[in-house]
Amino acid sequence: MPPGPASAAATGAGSGRAAPAQRPQRPPRPPRTYLVTRVVDGDTLELGDGTTVRLVGVDTPEVGECGSEKATALLSRLVLGARVDLRRSDEDRDRYGRLLRYVDLTSGPRPDAGLRLIDAGLAVARYDSRDGYGAHPRERSYVAADRAAGDLTCRTPAPVRAPAAASCAAGYSPCLPLFPPDVDCADVDGPVRVTGPDPHGLDADGDGTACE
Repeated sequence: MPPGPASAAATGAGSGRAAPAQRPQRPPRPPRTYLVTRVVDGDTLELGDGTTVRLVGVDTPEVGECGSEKATALLSRLVLGARVDLRRSDEDRDRYGRLLRYVDLTSGPRPDAGLRLIDAGLAVARYDSRDGYGAHPRERSYVAADRAAGDLTCRTPAPVRAPAAASCAAGYSPCLPLFPPDVDCADVDGPVRVTGPDPHGLDADGDGTACE
């Protein structure tokens, strides 16, 4: 049975013309990546154009706190000098003007840099719905990783031992180093009782109490 008018129009039959060929679809563009040129601390980095990026949903120790150096070192190993994929969260910038982004590595089985910090016990899940902020897309996985990670501990510094009696200058309580060299009040934790000679010259008014 010959095709009807609609079929003929659809197939080009009867017109002597072939049906138009479909254009091949372009493959999706790969995500744009950004070069990391500086790591500020465990949760903050800087891009090649000077833009500062704060990792979303994590918090690492502040400079000088336990774990700060380790967190910075780990983030540096992961991203410094590498190109990363920045993924948006529920917010664009923080109050300091820093971009708030998930930072994903371009290779490896666990690309999320923030999650790697939590897994290592060097970051905690923060700034999410539990803290009065909006729930961000990766909050559940961050909180679960935080609960599974071990607590970060740092070695307690050994207590400073008091100098032996033979190293103490006579006439001071508590112990002060022998003279010389000269010791000033800025060098000691006062007040200091002066019970004898005052080779360091700390008791200027001679009342028996120095560095008050």
